[in-house]
Amino acid sequence: MKGYVSLSVRLLINVESLNGVESVGNLSRHRTVPIVIAERDQQGNVTGYSVRFVPAVSGESLAHGYQSELVDIAKKMNLPLGIYSSRKEFLKFADDDIMKREGFTNVPSKEGEIRKYEAKIMLKDIVADIGGFLYAGKYAVKRSSCFSFSYMIPAVDEIEGSAMEAQFHVRFSPSELAKQAPYNVEVGSAVYTFTFGLNISRIGVLSTEYGDKDTELEKKLSDTRSDRVKAALIALENFLTNLSFGAKKLRFDPNIKRLSAVAAVSRDSVFIVSSGNSRNYIKETIDRVNAYKDAMKSLTGKDVEIKLIVFDDENALNGVDIPDYVVKVNTLEELAKKISEYFITS
Repeated sequence: MKGYVSLSVRLLINVESLNGVESVGNLSRHRTVPIVIAERDQQGNVTGYSVRFVPAVSGESLAHGYQSELVDIAKKMNLPLGIYSSRKEFLKFADDDIMKREGFTNVPSKEGEIRKYEAKIMLKDIVADIGGFLYAGKYAVKRSSCFSFSYMIPAVDEIEGSAMEAQFHVRFSPSELAKQAPYNVEVGSAVYTFTFGLNISRIGVLSTEYGDKDTELEKKLSDTRSDRVKAALIALENFLTNLSFGAKKLRFDPNIKRLSAVAAVSRDSVFIVSSGNSRNYIKETIDRVNAYKDAMKSLTGKDVEIKLIVFDDENALNGVDIPDYVVKVNTLEELAKKISEYFITS
């Protein structure tokens, strides 16, 4: 089972405090990032560029949400989890102390053992397999994550529709008037977009290409690979359904409307979809796939298989010619299901 998933999503999110960065006095600040936008004249021509600071949610926050879903699925499928991952604390075998707590009586003592220890850790914890890890000992063992997330930022073409505001609150007790505690929470609202990538081909496959091979360990890893891929895809389905990321949801659970999404799935090539910075990003992705297919056909003489799965609640594809490799769905959940079906049932 091999392939790659690339996904871009647009969400209208109002009144969220999903990612704070610090408290200044009684103010809890929202994370902000600088983005560069084009300045245009009345004819739409670019006249220059300017910087805007806008609300954002970090890729680490999104990744934590996805890995948390992966933990829940792993428990249901009886897949291995380390002590910390099972608590959704993703420390990932970072040092000797954590390795010891996770049951490793020894650590790599030479370069030749690095491959073997990567296999041991992957067999110990599926999150370390799919989400990567770095043991930073004398002989470091590193595995890059099989998935990637961008920051979630306001769509560039909808930048004027983003805003932040500090909301004033008071903790108040009628019986203890002296205990009043005023505080402010900064909230953001915007049409947000983020991108996601998942390398199916790397799940359950060692990344260390040198060192001693342990045939028994590597066979155990290979035998569980299909279940690991399935868990990664189910976790993605749950992540997109629940949008399970961010903090402060008990009193700042945001109002969310799912606007659109496009996913590219392929087995023999990697194609990255366009970011959702404007409503025409799905059409732009289709145009790019057409150009890429033509280029690969011309250069290699072979057809490249890429399927696009599209959810469009913004009517962005009205009047657009839809190629036969594009599958349109009605919900984000159906899009996630089609991704899983492409790799699991076909």
